[in-house]
Amino acid sequence: MAHGQTAPVAVQASPTQVPRQAPGRTGPRSPHTGRPRSGEDARRSGTGGPRTGQPLPGADTAVGQWPGTTGSAQGTPPRRPGSVRRTTSIMMERPDGLTGPLHLTGVGRDLLTTATGEVEVLGEARLRVVLDYMAAPGPVLEIESEPAVPGLASLVGASARAGFRGAARQILAAADAAGAGAEGDAADADSGVADSNGDGAGGASTTRRSLLEQLLDDVPVATLVSGSALGRNGIFRDDPSRHAGAEAGGNPMLDVCAGWQREGLLARVSAERSADPEAPVRTTMVVAGDLAVDEDPLGWHPLPPMGTHAMRRLRRIDLVPIGGEPAGAGPARTGSADGAADGAAAFRVDAFFRDTYREASGAEVVVHEYGIDATVDQSAHVVRSVGRAGVLPGPECPQALASAERIVGLGAADLRRTVSRTFTGTTTCTHLNDTLRSLGDLPDLIERLRSATAR
Repeated sequence: MAHGQTAPVAVQASPTQVPRQAPGRTGPRSPHTGRPRSGEDARRSGTGGPRTGQPLPGADTAVGQWPGTTGSAQGTPPRRPGSVRRTTSIMMERPDGLTGPLHLTGVGRDLLTTATGEVEVLGEARLRVVLDYMAAPGPVLEIESEPAVPGLASLVGASARAGFRGAARQILAAADAAGAGAEGDAADADSGVADSNGDGAGGASTTRRSLLEQLLDDVPVATLVSGSALGRNGIFRDDPSRHAGAEAGGNPMLDVCAGWQREGLLARVSAERSADPEAPVRTTMVVAGDLAVDEDPLGWHPLPPMGTHAMRRLRRIDLVPIGGEPAGAGPARTGSADGAADGAAAFRVDAFFRDTYREASGAEVVVHEYGIDATVDQSAHVVRSVGRAGVLPGPECPQALASAERIVGLGAADLRRTVSRTFTGTTTCTHLNDTLRSLGDLPDLIERLRSATAR
């Protein structure tokens, strides 16, 4: 059995296994920095050890960092009346030490803000995955979810990276076909309480289903990104492989994206470390902006504190009708007062994405930060899409921003498949791609917004 690996365990969620926050409960400021854990496990595999990172050459850590970046976002836009906000988070932790099992804890929530400013939780989902990061190919040791999904336990022993997304989609599709989630309908029937989530295939809430799918979709790349916690502490594998990720001593996949192009800075720094394992660790060191909005504690779902060496992935999607309440399905509206420039645009979309790492000093620094400003029509086809770069690891990374415009004209429902298959190479970015792919759930959010408005 590989170092750090424990016997695989399949777990399905229950109300006692996955603590559930009350829908209206006020959460901590976001992001929230917790008190660091002491006595970090000194047992490590591979070479190197904790060391102080140094900024990458040419990086401006004070404001914009690289040409084409704007710095880390401060604050969160206010929720608009008659809108839906989706927020998700993936916490990446290693409670048994940096070379111990990786624990991923995901939470998602869809929140409706009515025309009168009242709020309603449309759906919530949770996911917990434990995997052996140091063993190729990163096998899943434990997995549980809320809503519980029959068949999810079959992912135990499988790679958390290669093939994980496809396998998870098949399991969710099979659960839908089999009527998974019907217990929620039965409970509602017994209590006489209406289900505000709405019913999807097999009785499962469509928003809870798409929230869980988003959390599962983030597992492979969150696993990859979590290697940054090791690399920033000078911990690299003795037998580097692509499964470890370049951040933790794996072989970088050159030309896979703009940032890792063959002659780029990140590739050169990686080559320097390979040639000299004692070379200083060079990283981005931009402190994360505070996303909290004091007057709106519901702006984000409740977020737990980050411990030392923890990482966190945050996503936010705001869907706002242009020119008033959302119309029913049909021809796209044109010529509205604030949407005339977009022609057929019926909804504005503001998507935000951030990966952060909590240093031993207590500072929370940004690894990746992107945003998307877009509009879609009544049929959820993309009318406009513009990317924005907050903080990125390499000076070549902003070259991928133009790829955000390539989704114009596409149906949002096809984005996950189309972006995965066609957005490759040095004109793209893995993390921008995933931000674009997250817009694949816009049809569900639009439908939920229409249904809520019609009540």
